[in-house]
Amino acid sequence: MSDALLPAGFEALEPFLGRWDGETGMARMAARSTATMAEIRAFYDVAIEHAEAALAYLDRFELDALPEDAARLLRIMLGLVQASMAIEIHGQARAPGAPWPSGVTIVQGLQPFG
Repeated sequence: MSDALLPAGFEALEPFLGRWDGETGMARMAARSTATMAEIRAFYDVAIEHAEAALAYLDRFELDALPEDAARLLRIMLGLVQASMAIEIHGQARAPGAPWPSGVTIVQGLQPFG
């Protein structure tokens, strides 16, 4: 068993672990909602370059049987989804007019990465 945080070839994403690889969708939304646009952009620029390779790598595994380094890679790609909303859609960390923290709490998302 490897002690690598992410699979080989994805080391450039390691500085973003701990913020963008939250265990739940709510955690990843909180990462986006509390980040500055500079932080979001820094993550987005690195992650988007690795997205296609990451998805190809992850496609080798069954979702419920991912090794931990691959599960972490999947979670950081799910974090990219959140960052992309800020960069590509809203132009800011949160949707215009959306308060943070919001009054909505998602208690269970799609498993195992909800």
